[in-house]
Amino acid sequence: MQAEFENELHQIVQAELLANFGSHISPTEAGPLFKRIVFVMLATLDTTTTMDAADRMIKVATSSDSLIVKYFTQPSGPGVIALSGLPRFNNDVAKRATASLTALREAYLTGARGCAPASLLLTRTRPVYEFVRTNLNIDMHGLENHQSFPDGLDIEDATIGENVSLVYEVRKKSPTVPNNLLTICLCRRSEMANCKGSLWDCLDEDGR
Repeated sequence: MQAEFENELHQIVQAELLANFGSHISPTEAGPLFKRIVFVMLATLDTTTTMDAADRMIKVATSSDSLIVKYFTQPSGPGVIALSGLPRFNNDVAKRATASLTALREAYLTGARGCAPASLLLTRTRPVYEFVRTNLNIDMHGLENHQSFPDGLDIEDATIGENVSLVYEVRKKSPTVPNNLLTICLCRRSEMANCKGSLWDCLDEDGR
C-alpha cells in the first residue's frame, strides 16, 4: 500500500506542479525541481505516520514550501509573483493525496485487492506473507479503525495479539508452514520496529 501510494503521490505532485507553476518553470528545471520537492514530501510522509490522513497530507504538501519559495526568489528565478500559485498547489496536493490514501486503505483493508495484494512486491518474505494472508486468512489489521469503530473496539477485528498467537501455534503444529517462517520474520524485525502497533510488541525474545 505504501509503495502504491508513493507512486500516486509522485503523479499528483507532478500534475499539480505543472498546473500551478508550469508557466514559470523552464522545461530544463522542472525535472530537478520536481525531484527535490518529492524527496522532501516523502521524508515528511515517513515522519507523520501517527497523524490522521487529512492532517498528514497537509503537512506533506506544505513541507516543500521553503524549497519552492527559494527557487522562485533566487536571482535568476521568475520572481515572487509566481508564488501566487503556492496556496492552491498545497491545497490541491493535500486534497488529492488524502483521497488517494483513503481509497488505498479502503481497498486493502476490505480485501478489494485480494487477500494478499502485496505478493508481487515481495521476495524472500513472500511465502510467509502469503501463508499468513491466504492459508491462515489473517487480514490486514485496521479495518475497524478505518471505519471509526462502528460496533466498538475489537468487535469485528481480531486483536494483533490474537493473530500473532494463531501464527505461532500453527507454526508449532503444522508441517505445511514454511520452514523459514520465524527466520524470515526475525530478519524483518528491524524494519518493522518503527511501526506503531507492530506485532513485535507482542512477542518476547523467543518469538512467543
